[in-house]
Amino acid sequence: MTTWGDALDPDRVLPEHPRPQLVRDSYVTLNGRWEHTFTAASADAVPTSWDGEIVVPFSPEAPLSGVGRTLQPDEALWYRRTVRLPDGFVRDRVLLHFGAVDQDCEVWVDGTRVGEHRGGYLPFTLDVTDALTGDVHELVVRVRDVTDTSWRSRGKQRLDRGGIWYTPQSGIWQTVWLESVPARWVDRLVLTPHLESGEVEVCVVAGGRGAGEAEVSISAAGRTVVGADVTVGVPTRLSLGSGVRPWSPEDPFLYDVEVRLGDDRVTSYVGMRSFGTGPDAHGCTRLLLNGEPYLHAGLLDQGYWPDGLYTPPSDEAMVHDIRTAKDLGFTMLRKHIKIEPMRWYHHCDRLGMLVWQDMVNGGRRYHPAVVTAPVVLPVRLDDSRYRVFGREDADGRTEFLEELDATVALLRSVPSVAAWVPFNEGWGQFDADAVAQRVTTLDPSRPVDHASGWYDQGGGDMTSRHVYFRRYRLSRADADDPRAAVLSEYGGYSHRVPGHVWGDKEFGYRKIADRSSFERAYLRLQHTQVGPAVEQGLTAFVYTQLADVEDETNGLMTYDRKVLKVDAEAVRESNQRLRQRHDHAAGGSARPLTVVEREITAPVSLTLPDGRLNPDAVGWTRTPLITTDGIGRGRLGKGRNKRWEYWAVTTPTHVVALVLSDIDYAAVHGLWLLDRTTGETIAYDAIGILGGSATLPGTLGAGPARARTNKVQIALDEVDGGTRLRARTERVQVDVVAHRPEGHESLGVVVPWSDRLFQYTVKDVARPATGRIRVDGVASDLPDGESWATLDHGRGRWPYAMHWNWGAGSGRTGGRVIGIQVGGKWTDGTGSVENALVVDGHLSKISEELVWSYDVEDWMAPWRITGGTVDLTFTPFHLKRSVTDLKVFSSRTHQCFGHWSGRVQDDTGTWVEVDGLVGWAEAVRNRW
Repeated sequence: MTTWGDALDPDRVLPEHPRPQLVRDSYVTLNGRWEHTFTAASADAVPTSWDGEIVVPFSPEAPLSGVGRTLQPDEALWYRRTVRLPDGFVRDRVLLHFGAVDQDCEVWVDGTRVGEHRGGYLPFTLDVTDALTGDVHELVVRVRDVTDTSWRSRGKQRLDRGGIWYTPQSGIWQTVWLESVPARWVDRLVLTPHLESGEVEVCVVAGGRGAGEAEVSISAAGRTVVGADVTVGVPTRLSLGSGVRPWSPEDPFLYDVEVRLGDDRVTSYVGMRSFGTGPDAHGCTRLLLNGEPYLHAGLLDQGYWPDGLYTPPSDEAMVHDIRTAKDLGFTMLRKHIKIEPMRWYHHCDRLGMLVWQDMVNGGRRYHPAVVTAPVVLPVRLDDSRYRVFGREDADGRTEFLEELDATVALLRSVPSVAAWVPFNEGWGQFDADAVAQRVTTLDPSRPVDHASGWYDQGGGDMTSRHVYFRRYRLSRADADDPRAAVLSEYGGYSHRVPGHVWGDKEFGYRKIADRSSFERAYLRLQHTQVGPAVEQGLTAFVYTQLADVEDETNGLMTYDRKVLKVDAEAVRESNQRLRQRHDHAAGGSARPLTVVEREITAPVSLTLPDGRLNPDAVGWTRTPLITTDGIGRGRLGKGRNKRWEYWAVTTPTHVVALVLSDIDYAAVHGLWLLDRTTGETIAYDAIGILGGSATLPGTLGAGPARARTNKVQIALDEVDGGTRLRARTERVQVDVVAHRPEGHESLGVVVPWSDRLFQYTVKDVARPATGRIRVDGVASDLPDGESWATLDHGRGRWPYAMHWNWGAGSGRTGGRVIGIQVGGKWTDGTGSVENALVVDGHLSKISEELVWSYDVEDWMAPWRITGGTVDLTFTPFHLKRSVTDLKVFSSRTHQCFGHWSGRVQDDTGTWVEVDGLVGWAEAVRNRW
């Protein structure tokens, strides 16, 4: 049960007005306690005895109905209740409204049959005026539901439920209500925004007889913008003048609308927005919102509830789902194979959530090979082969088209509905290209995803893919297609939360046992697969899914909505990052991204006993607190482990760099020296098989580090007040102490790609250096106060391919010792960054993904590193270029040495000037 289900009052169920875009002050809800009974389908006489209460509008299969019984195809479900109308309620006509009744129904009022309806997902209205007798009125409803035993539309209901098919439901499942209207009333109101011209097209559809005009007034925040008389039944454009305020997820502004037709008065609203497709700055087709490329960052939303099935337990429950998605940074919900109560769309309108609306599927039983094989095989079928798709029934095809037309008519004025999706994964698909054209004729203002998932017939406005069980890459064909490329389902990672599951079964496309691993897997999927595709032209994605549903435990929320399985801030950052990547690829400027990081203040192990990442180690430190002795140990700790110590020393005359590393299958060591006076460089590199030539302590500072090869010998030792760096090659000898002043802080960061891929790095800048460098027997003493050492310490398990930027600099500005440390690319999407400012030993953490700008055609041109708290320019004086390509192992490095200038904000908010700091900036691509 949900929290709202637990608190349900059967005498006050969903009392809110059910039709927010057509409201009048005449409204009596009939939700609440009714009587019910089940009979054989052949029984057509109103029963004389009843089985007991049912709480409407919950289906008898839903726990909140109080019944707990499935309506079978050979049965009928009967409802009965009485109602006394309020004094003064009846005007000229009385209308009885049903939000939805699944699947077919007949209705009697005071013993008179007043009408019937076919189809379980659309609202209908009956004029019951002439049937009313007496003061207390009796309502009787008879329902039949054949669920999936016919070609009728049924969504994801199945009598034999399981996996992706859910518990069937039947009967009244949306609000039932009465309304009294004058003899001529506003029956429908069609509102179409034309943002480009700043106009609203209004069409007032009248009920009752006679022609005439209606008074229409449109206002903003209580101020009338335009008022006019419009001819009933004729679409009429009204200008809102200059300064029209567009609707968007970021600013879901709604204009109020009032319509008067004779004695009738209704209120409504309209959002000024436009949808479509078009080229971005580089000619790539993108989805457009208000004329600009806009990333539809979406979730699949099934609209199922453990206590109400199709019916949300309360208005607040609907709001909760939409607001949760919005708080996570999503901009779109794909309403999957279901039509919601109109209040759900109203909340999307006012909260700012785009909606992709699926049509409800039907057809005969689906062939497993047809609807599931494309998950793993590139199957293509022509959907005019009706029998293959379960669409051999002409009546079924006709009814689907009628329901499609009615769905578009019902929702076309909803501001948030951004796209139509007629077919999904071949479920009852037929003539999809023609159907897409039909939808566009009915509503040319929205794009159409004509065949979501597979069996693309070349129609509609999107190429639409579903990807499970395999890595997603935007194909060349989809990138070159003139339609917009969308990933309309993917992911579906399963994580069960004990105490919050529906049953013992588990369905998902990848099963993950613990929460932290689930979250990191999701974030990595978004960053490493969706992100690159967005940059290459992907314009929408729909992750599976918002909430668990029955056996499916692949939601970001549990089925009862009580547990969010991910960190909201981390997912919000991920979506913001994807939107920035999209906007930049579409022609906008690159922008920094603020991240929320946790400071670690007590010692903690990097790994768990089995070798996986310890979630408690994720964060940053001011002093080395992470123990890394567990690297390479445990059942899951083998393979791809990297350990290294990199030291760089800058002086007015030289730059020298030492690397000592063990990358699991090899030991890689090196010494590199630049004579800044002559420009001469000296390099020695040595590679040893496995790690025999390297000695590295398990944890930083826990012992000496040694490299022993014929070409290069390196010794690193902790000594009083610092670290001694010694190295010897044929031409170069180094003996330097990197001093550690009292109170000096260094940046430590744990970067979590996943629970099995992670890195702990310590970046220690602005360490004063003294000692001697000898080249070809000529000694150079390091000038005190002008020489600096920087450490890059690393322990972890890396992905095979990686791209990174790194920059560091040390020196004095304005009499203060300043060190800067910046990085990027490799940390993007992890929630961790390696950016910091050190002033006189005090570290200020910079929690931003910074923007790196440099010219790959001219590496010696100035680099720019910027963010909300960083404005730096790096001017190179030397380029170190190295390329290694052994196919399986490769490295491409461009490391520039130069001077840093600009300013950085410290942790008090004060801008610190930086001028003339010596250091480097690099761009590296590795396969290792």
